[in-house]
Formats: sequence, structure tokens, C-alpha cells
Amino acid sequence: MKYDGAIIRPPSEAHSLLLQVTVGCSHNKCTFCPAYKEKKFRIKTDAEIEEDILEASHYGRINKVFLCDGDALIIPQERLERILHSIRKNIRGLERIGVYANAKSILRKSAAELARLRDMGLGIIYFGVESGNDEVLANIRKGADRARLAAAGKRVKESGIPLSVTVLLGIAGVEKSMEHARDTASLLTEIDPEYVGALTVMVVPGTPWGSTTPTEVSACLTSSA
Repeated sequence: MKYDGAIIRPPSEAHSLLLQVTVGCSHNKCTFCPAYKEKKFRIKTDAEIEEDILEASHYGRINKVFLCDGDALIIPQERLERILHSIRKNIRGLERIGVYANAKSILRKSAAELARLRDMGLGIIYFGVESGNDEVLANIRKGADRARLAAAGKRVKESGIPLSVTVLLGIAGVEKSMEHARDTASLLTEIDPEYVGALTVMVVPGTPWGSTTPTEVSACLTSSA
């Protein structure tokens, strides 16, 4: 199994086969996220992906497969269907395939297309909304406002694929914490995902937050910059 750079996966995919079908993140502009800053986004070739799938076919029974990197759902529908078909054909014991997704990759696919992916084994989508507050979303350069996040979440729900939504505690700083909490709660209520994960934001060197001095970091956390 060949990996390009560090691999990130959800905690619930700890025992899954990690199959890298994309490298990096198609957005890769969020100010808090260091995960893919050293990678240039690309979709791996069919030959690269098929080679890894065939290698995995010799591992024995595999219950779950997680498609890396940060946004595998961005793969065009026809290619993604071919990948899922090959996984189901070659991997024994498969029960579920999972992916990360963002609003852009979800909304590029219709509910009917997502439902086809569901029928081919896509059993969960992990969707980081981070916040339901438009000012916070703009400050962290999320690339989508609340309305698009809600539309994307609802489209996944319409398709019948179980949805796991992640939000970030502390991403709005002190001054906007109440607005962040209220707007995020109302967004989650509107989407009604099957699962919600609440993570705590960390200041990481190499990100816009992590490049500041300690005094500037404090100011960033207070102003949500």
C-alpha cells in the first residue's frame, strides 16, 4: 500500500483499510488546518488506485475501507463509481466505505448520484462544517457559508448515506463564542446528521494562526481572525 505524505483519518476509521485515492485537499485554505499544507492536490491515477486495491485483496477479510485524503468525494462520479466497483469486486468481507467531504464536493453531485454511491457501498460521509456562523466561516476561510453547508448536509441526508458532522470548539474565540455556539447548534438541528463530533481547535505552527506571536495568537482567538 503506497501513501503520499501523512495520512489523516477519522477516529472511527481506526481499524479500516486506508486507501489513498486523492492526495491532499481540494480546498486547502482553512486557516486553522495544517493537515495538507505540504501537499498539492491531485487525484491518483486509475492504475495507482487499482494497484493498491489488488494488493489489499490479498490481506484477507476487510470490513471497512476509508478513502483518503481530505476530500475523496471530489472525484468525478464515473471514476468514483469505478473505484467503488473495484473495491467491492476485490476486497472480501467489505461492509462499509467511508470518505471525507466538503460542501463543494457534495454539491457537485446530485442526491441521485450520491444514492448510487450508497448502493455501491459508500456507507458514511464525514463532513466538517466547523461553525454555523457566517462571520466565523469567512474568518477561517472555510470556502462555504452557512447556507451552502446546510444544503450540502441535507443533500447527503436525502441520498440516504449516514452523515457524520464535525464542529470545532474554540474556533470563534472569546468574543464570538456565544454566537458560534447558537448558530452551530441551529445548523446541526437543520441538517439533523446521524453523528456529530465536537473537536477542540488547536493553534498549530505553519497555519495562519500558528505563524503569529503569542500576543497575536491571543488577539486572533479573541477576534476570530
